[in-house]
Amino acid sequence: MKESPSALLKWLDRDFFKLGAFLSSSDGEYVTFAKGGCFTVVEQFLETADPVFYLKDFYQNTYLSYVPAATLKIHRSEVSIPEVGHDHFSPISNDDDLYQKDFSLLQSVFGQELQKVVLVSREDYESFEGERTITHLIKKVFEFGTGIPYGFWNGQYGVIGSTPELLYHAKGGSLETFALAGTARLGEEEKLLHSSKDRHEHDLVIYDICEKLGNFTDRTEVGQTGIHAYKAIVHLKTNITAQMPAATNYTDLTNSFSPTAALGGYPKSASLNFLQGSNYGIKYPKRYFGSTFGLITGESKTFIVSIRNVQWENKHLFIESGGGVVPESVFEKELDEIHLKRNTIRKHYL
Repeated sequence: MKESPSALLKWLDRDFFKLGAFLSSSDGEYVTFAKGGCFTVVEQFLETADPVFYLKDFYQNTYLSYVPAATLKIHRSEVSIPEVGHDHFSPISNDDDLYQKDFSLLQSVFGQELQKVVLVSREDYESFEGERTITHLIKKVFEFGTGIPYGFWNGQYGVIGSTPELLYHAKGGSLETFALAGTARLGEEEKLLHSSKDRHEHDLVIYDICEKLGNFTDRTEVGQTGIHAYKAIVHLKTNITAQMPAATNYTDLTNSFSPTAALGGYPKSASLNFLQGSNYGIKYPKRYFGSTFGLITGESKTFIVSIRNVQWENKHLFIESGGGVVPESVFEKELDEIHLKRNTIRKHYL
């Protein structure tokens, strides 16, 4: 039996806005909302049949583990969020200058070991307004029309967005994932498909996923590369499926996958070392953008890549956007991609 929109609104009480989460299923049919409960930092997924949400640290193999007091799974069509009074948020600063410095530094150290790094810039906004801002962002995320909606917040940190990228969905012995890398504006699909730079970047992501899966299974299939549309943006996308052994350790699998080559770089260890020592990494040593957020239930495991979102720390809103840099990358084009992604989020959400 489906819940009515009014029943959902009654369920979304003060406990939800103090500590809560939501995640759409990978097929977009259902959404699981959660409220109350507690969170803690863990290194291994909890052994429980109860629903548990996990948000991974970008640099470390640690997770904010959120065990809610109550959950509600409803059909996507039953999600209805009221309009709330909301002032437009204006940007107050960005870190494009750090991005330029890191781009120059990266070009000087590319070599046989370091093949790709995903550089990030950040734009900061005016004050976060608590429950009203969370309600506004949830309404906007379900109006966005594409991607996988998700969100999590506690007293110190919050994130709400709609990601185009699934890390993986596992149910029974089957696992679904895909490579998503290479970006262009809507209408430039053919140009993207024949871009040597973007195909190189995309192929590194495919290779990275298959290489990591190879540590857990020898039954992997790679599909054909095509186009994935996301608002005014298009990406290269390649579906990948695998059959997983019953004894698969999904904490180890998730740690291996995240951050992906599409959000960290390739090889993983070398790219993370560069990012931690970059100008951006030194300014923001704690990071969740580009890591993974997911939900484990008794029947399935769904993890998405935490991108295309609005984040906040205490009372401070910000948007982070990244793009893959390889030796043949051109700074002006890469910064244009950063702005394209950032503007897509800002115009819809803020």
